[in-house]
Amino acid sequence: MSKTSYKIPQVVLIVLITFLCVVLFPPLRALFLEIYGALGKTWQVIIDLAQIGFFALIFAALLAPLEALGWWAGWYGDELETVENPGTVERPISNISAIARYVIYLDGIGQAAFHYLPDIEQFLDQLEASLPENVVLLRGIMPYSAINRPLTQDRPLSFLWRFADYMQESRYGRLSGNLISAIINIRNILIVSVSADQRYGPIYNQGTAQVMYNCLLDYGYKPGSGVPITLLGFSGGGQISMGALPFLKRALGAPIEVISIAGVIGGNANALKLEHLYHFVGDKDPLERLGPIMFPKRWKIFFLSYWNRAKRKGKITVSSLGPVGHSGPGSAFDDTKFLPDGRSYLRQTLDLVGGIIKGNSPFVQTNSRRKISNYELYQQGLFNQPSYYPLDRSVDPELYCPVAAWMGRLILPKPEQRYQIKGALFEVHHAPKDYEYLVGEVVNLRWSDDPQVQVYVRSVTKDLHFSDEAEYSQSLGNIHPERLNHWHQVDPLESLAGSRLNDDQMVMLRDPVTIAIANTQEKMTKLTIVNEPVQITGRFYGLVHILRPVEEGGDRFLAAHFNRTTRLFDGVEEIICIPQVIANREGIFHSTTTDIEISPPNPEGWYIYGAKDSSGIFVVQAIAPRSLLRLQPDEVVFGSSAALNYVKKHCWEDIAVQKGKTKSVLLSAKKTDIQEAIAEWQEGDRALLLHVYGGIGGKKAESAARSPIFFGHFAYGAARVVREPLADELSFDIEYYQVYTHNTDGIIAGTLAWNRFIGDRQFGWLGTRPIADILIKLEAFTENYEFRGEKRSAMDVLIDELEAMEARYRIGDGTGGTYVGPAHNCAQDSNQAAYAAFKKMQVAVDSHLELQDWLGQNPSQANRFHQLMELGKSIKREMLPFGAARADWVNSENTLGISPEEDAFEGILIGLKSWRTLLPRLASETIAKLFIEQGASVWLLRATQVGGRDSDIEPIAPTPIGW
Repeated sequence: MSKTSYKIPQVVLIVLITFLCVVLFPPLRALFLEIYGALGKTWQVIIDLAQIGFFALIFAALLAPLEALGWWAGWYGDELETVENPGTVERPISNISAIARYVIYLDGIGQAAFHYLPDIEQFLDQLEASLPENVVLLRGIMPYSAINRPLTQDRPLSFLWRFADYMQESRYGRLSGNLISAIINIRNILIVSVSADQRYGPIYNQGTAQVMYNCLLDYGYKPGSGVPITLLGFSGGGQISMGALPFLKRALGAPIEVISIAGVIGGNANALKLEHLYHFVGDKDPLERLGPIMFPKRWKIFFLSYWNRAKRKGKITVSSLGPVGHSGPGSAFDDTKFLPDGRSYLRQTLDLVGGIIKGNSPFVQTNSRRKISNYELYQQGLFNQPSYYPLDRSVDPELYCPVAAWMGRLILPKPEQRYQIKGALFEVHHAPKDYEYLVGEVVNLRWSDDPQVQVYVRSVTKDLHFSDEAEYSQSLGNIHPERLNHWHQVDPLESLAGSRLNDDQMVMLRDPVTIAIANTQEKMTKLTIVNEPVQITGRFYGLVHILRPVEEGGDRFLAAHFNRTTRLFDGVEEIICIPQVIANREGIFHSTTTDIEISPPNPEGWYIYGAKDSSGIFVVQAIAPRSLLRLQPDEVVFGSSAALNYVKKHCWEDIAVQKGKTKSVLLSAKKTDIQEAIAEWQEGDRALLLHVYGGIGGKKAESAARSPIFFGHFAYGAARVVREPLADELSFDIEYYQVYTHNTDGIIAGTLAWNRFIGDRQFGWLGTRPIADILIKLEAFTENYEFRGEKRSAMDVLIDELEAMEARYRIGDGTGGTYVGPAHNCAQDSNQAAYAAFKKMQVAVDSHLELQDWLGQNPSQANRFHQLMELGKSIKREMLPFGAARADWVNSENTLGISPEEDAFEGILIGLKSWRTLLPRLASETIAKLFIEQGASVWLLRATQVGGRDSDIEPIAPTPIGW
């Protein structure tokens, strides 16, 4: 920070000029002296005192910034000890590691010493008594001194301040107390103006931030731990809190919220750094009303100021306290005056502040005035609700397999449960054999304490407060995490469980899963995970050929199961239910059963996903064509040039002709024999997946596809070659890492299994959209590197970054919403994660000498690693054709939640910096091209409105733009 030259504050300069014009101007001065001489001695004394006071005020105003400037310039030398008087706590801290939140109280402009006025002491005592034991309340800080020095100690005029402080105690009963103590208020008001000043504010605010930093460290705070902090400021303490916020956040890396009670706050502080500002205002408070008038950055015309931008992002909540004044009798701390509901003013303040600190926000409300969403329409179908499938209905293990070992329904804990639950609740629907007795039980699902896992959790855990854009988007019928609005520190499990209006999110858990069974000490069984749960559809799956409908127009079909012995569909015949799904708001059905028995994929069979209903019939919730997922290509293309040409020109060709069909194409850059090309893909191999879908046209065209250009949707994913047990053949097991904006269908950003994102008959896209999945296998990227006994691949690093981006998308970086725009969309932000992954790997190599030595000692892995680095360089060159990286990509800035309408021009400029990742199809083709040039083997899977026949819709390919 550069040191600032000393200038007279503008307000003081105006007052001084006015005084000089009125008093020193000769005609006015003569008139004044004539009037003064005619007065009696008493009035002359009063005027003399007023003049002395006025000059003292001017002098004090000129000196107000000097203490901070002196601290900054080092004028106090070695005698200054800023760690002295680090605040106090009334309740002893028994276990520092268990502290969940720190609260720092900053008093109003009447503070002269480390103690407070009686009404404030009463408020703090009662507040502390209401807080949980793991919340620490720190007080006894002097916010009106950059060096935490009270007015009553070690100052030339300490005797005056001590006398004024003493008289304050009697200010409710004696006029003299009010007049004398007013000089404390005047002095501290000047300090507040320094904090709000653009020139001196940064210096002063850094000093107060240093005091708070010392205070937190003295009581066990660990920088980087992520433990949240609440700054509770009364009157001028609100501005001091906001001024210190950016410095404190940068030093601690902590989530920080501010609660302002009657705060007088300027608009210069970077409120975007906040988790949230709760600003409580009394209707009879004249001082607080000065803030919106005196500070231009709070005027609405300065719409790009930090204050106004933060308000639009939902980071500032202004709430009325009712007929409450600023201080003294009738203030927010008065326990003798009462509201119409019977509560005292003090009780209201305690309820509001205590509720916010404890996570029970008083502002949680349901937005009832909104359009109905597709998700709410779909819920009208009973077959779309988890309760439709009793857990005690078993399936024949010869005909059906479980989708995963651990499966269940996520349940959002109640706010009062959060301190104990620490994650989400999980209703177990399927468990490994040794834990089958847990089926039907509700257990605690939480994150592992592994340091790497906790780093991820802390990086995406944020306070959640809906922005204006999120509220508006929700009113249009989009699904936002309404149940989480105004929650503190929402972690990734909570955001996954609470993203919908109901607890209907079905997931599977990936290994490793650690189990701690409930006992006398642990009241609830705990499942601990290290990876994000995968969203799924159905508990079991089978492989069938649909023979015919049982009755015309009905939802029951006769199906034949696959016989592993004969390799034909001559196995057990069974009646299954394929219910008619609910149409969306545009009248489009996501799937249909019309002529499904004669559809092109039916001869090779369908994987059907679901469970049995209460009558014992298997209900099909999702389908997958076996022809698409098995490792038997319809076509093989050899050579890198031919592969590039196919991706560019033939992937989406003849799309109307392809309606209802699947196509599997193997692109081999190195092999020239079909069997050798297929043999490159072995059981256990992994592949990076590039997913793009197109639009819905025809008579019932979706609204987004009614223009000449349709961009589509992009996502990364992962595929693994597995031996599917029902068919006893190699097949692709696919998961998508969906960086997906908030939408009307209730699709939640996260990791989605193929059977959920594509195959789900109600929520998926198999029956309505053309889909192209490009699977890429390049050993340098997909295979593990072994270092220090740890096995990890570049693909693992990418998945970590994608999961972090998904979690950020679910809560919009704390704003409650994400939107499609040029700077932020599925393609741009997915590739921001890719950029971060390659950057992280390069930094690891450059900064880790031991890793460089390891590469020298392991030539085979070193060759792969060098190929990986070359791939990374080429990808970054293509992502950033203008050479310079976007600032939000470089700094991993939390810039989600900004609607395209806000900063529209800037958003376009930012988006153009990475224009090749702006369009989904172009992004997919560009990334595929770079991998093919490195010799990767590629498998392309196409599905075009597959399932039953719907003559009202037609497929639309994503518009080809650029290469």
